[in-house]
Amino acid sequence: MLMSEETKFKLQETVETRLNQLTEEIDGLNKTFSKLERLSEFSDEKGLDINFGKLKSLLEYRLFIGILTLDLCTAILIYLKAKFQYEGLYSARQIIVIISEGYKKIYNFTTENDFGDIVLKHRNNSFWIKEIGNIIKDLPDYQSKYEIITEQLNDCLSINFKVLKNQRDLSIHYDKEPIKVYNMVSNLNIEETFKKLIPFLNILNEMFAFTLDLVQGYSNKSDNERKLIENNFDDLALSLNRFKTSENNHSLTDLQEKILAIKTMFD
Repeated sequence: MLMSEETKFKLQETVETRLNQLTEEIDGLNKTFSKLERLSEFSDEKGLDINFGKLKSLLEYRLFIGILTLDLCTAILIYLKAKFQYEGLYSARQIIVIISEGYKKIYNFTTENDFGDIVLKHRNNSFWIKEIGNIIKDLPDYQSKYEIITEQLNDCLSINFKVLKNQRDLSIHYDKEPIKVYNMVSNLNIEETFKKLIPFLNILNEMFAFTLDLVQGYSNKSDNERKLIENNFDDLALSLNRFKTSENNHSLTDLQEKILAIKTMFD
């Protein structure tokens, strides 16, 4: 079944706007992440005890969500611009693959043991629980929003992921029996596929905005600490003047320059 014109129009309008906004944001995020990596390397070289692990994890997750959203938006636009029916079906299959792989990376799936108990091992190692959940411990003011998005992820389980997984597997790996792939493609309901997509895309958009809030939360939290560190660098550099002699003037001046260089990395 093909997508209705009404659904098609609404989706194209939303996707084009989001794709345009997100492309610029991702480019800026990449530059921020590169700067943080340079700062981390500089800190390691100078033996400074500064841990950027959680902030890097946050930026990595934000970058991943952005790329995942770009992939979905692009697959959608390919479908909307398709000239042939099979182009649309192929695009829909790519969307199914992205949803399945994206959800697994973000939140992962639960399993049941032989006693029918839910096993959360894989979910507890997911990006959302292990990485972002750990960051929330440092920023408890954002716990409520985190729980709201978590509930939205749980609601996604209303999707029949067994069917989705079968469609994903046949789309990626095909099968020794080509008739299975043919039947899957022939029976693919694009309207239903996009009805699954829209809530998932909304979650991604919320996550992208939420991770920006978390970055700001880290910035606010560390603002006073950063100012204290910068002041300490200034005091340390100035205090070296008292120990300068004609013999060590060059080496101490060089040390002062290195100390002030470290300070500028926090700007």
